[in-house]
Amino acid sequence: MSARGHVLEVLAGASAALGLERDYINDLNVYPVPDGDTGTNLFLTVQAIIDEVGASPVGDLPGLMAVVTRGSLMGARGNSGVILSQIVRGACDSIAAAQTFDAAAVSDALRQAAEAAYRAVRQPVEGTMLSVIRAMADAATGSPQTISLPVLLTTVSTAGAEAVDRTIDQLEALRRAGVVDAGGYGLLVLLRGAVAGFLRAETGSQPPAAVVADGSDRRRGRASRHIAGIPPDAIEDSRFRYCTSFLLLGEELDAADLERFVGAQGDCALVVGGEGMLKIHVHTDHPGAVLSYASAHGTIDDIEVADMREQTRARRARLRLDQRVACVAVAAGEGNKTLFRELGCEAVIDGGQSMNPSAAELVAAVESLDAGEVVVLPNNGNVILTAEQAATMCDRQVAVVASASLPAGLAAMVAFDAGATATANAVAMQEAMLRVRSAEITHAVRDSEIDGVAVHEGEVIGLVEGRLAASGDDLRLVFGDVVRTLGTQGAELITILTALNGCGVSVADLQRTAAEACATACPLVEFLFQEGGQPLYPILMGAE
Repeated sequence: MSARGHVLEVLAGASAALGLERDYINDLNVYPVPDGDTGTNLFLTVQAIIDEVGASPVGDLPGLMAVVTRGSLMGARGNSGVILSQIVRGACDSIAAAQTFDAAAVSDALRQAAEAAYRAVRQPVEGTMLSVIRAMADAATGSPQTISLPVLLTTVSTAGAEAVDRTIDQLEALRRAGVVDAGGYGLLVLLRGAVAGFLRAETGSQPPAAVVADGSDRRRGRASRHIAGIPPDAIEDSRFRYCTSFLLLGEELDAADLERFVGAQGDCALVVGGEGMLKIHVHTDHPGAVLSYASAHGTIDDIEVADMREQTRARRARLRLDQRVACVAVAAGEGNKTLFRELGCEAVIDGGQSMNPSAAELVAAVESLDAGEVVVLPNNGNVILTAEQAATMCDRQVAVVASASLPAGLAAMVAFDAGATATANAVAMQEAMLRVRSAEITHAVRDSEIDGVAVHEGEVIGLVEGRLAASGDDLRLVFGDVVRTLGTQGAELITILTALNGCGVSVADLQRTAAEACATACPLVEFLFQEGGQPLYPILMGAE
């Protein structure tokens, strides 16, 4: 294949890889500002190179490298794109001099790429794409001189992935957000795509998986930290408002003078290029001042001014939808449903004992929510398996908390944190339920034997954790026995959900009974009465 064919395959591979990962890279972007456009900027920069090569008739390798360099400079977008243009420039200068793509040439190209990138940034920061390109270069130059090109590329890719992993520990902004650096990860994706394109050009077939990954494994390992756990305080407004970049054309441009002026106007200032053309990038509150100063020194072109704070707000809104965690609960009784909603549950499905919802109903409730992840509380032992089945049918992450009763579900909801992931919530909510003992008082529907005790149809029975604790003809007396059992077993707070219509007993009666039952044996127990309205069970209790 011709040199031009090789170059176009390399660029096509890089573009395809970035296109697949662009949104993910955008979501990782929290440094230097969380404007969520790193993936887009890298992708557009590569596309600009492709356009430049496509429009050029040049076919020899040195000439193509000059075209690629020019395309990267002219098409550089954002901070990451400008740094990428310098990585490309260093690599192209080396390849043009070597006039080949063998292992030695690639190794030297990576070294020069890293050096060019560091020279371009006035104050290099580790934990960024600079660290990643240097790790790649170090891995290449440290390899044996006899190494084959495929093995070298594998070594470089592995070193890049490890360097991306390390970024989360190198920058406080990344550590706080729990993500790796977007630019570093984007550079790794670009490299893998470029390698795939090059090997396709060499062999006419797909490269082995050991040489290049396609991004499908991006969520495995520390290098694949994903955006679901980014806390709200990690998405802060940028210090300066406008991301400003443009080309400056002219003779004898004073790059040092321009860099001093631009650097004083904001941050993330970059002035790169040469030979009558500079690419200037800065985050500033006064883009007009920067453009005016530059225009006095030459002709400005390809101006881009983006409102980073608006970008950040839009990103917050999108990530709020993608990352937001909601809760679905199954509950019976209007009072109980209200309690779940007041505790933050956004969807409550009618159901419970003898009226279990279907998996389809649970799926519909989950997918009706504008949330990327959902926690489901079945609140009945007979609904747990259905909920777990429904979770596998949903189009998003769903965690089922195996709550077997309404009191257990309410205790779990107290631990619900809308700012945590569904998985983290499930763990915390399960732990909260372990501190709760559930009890219920109902009427026997037939003559039977429960735990070795004969009970008769219509008799009041009190169950604690499913085991018979008391029985009799008087609901108040049975209630008192169950309360006393819970109190003497260490309960500090007992929540009581009532549905007393037709029972001939009032909440006031139960309050007096509870106080009398615990007066001697456990006087410090507190009670919280709520109207639940659940069918079949006049009283449900949760003891903490």
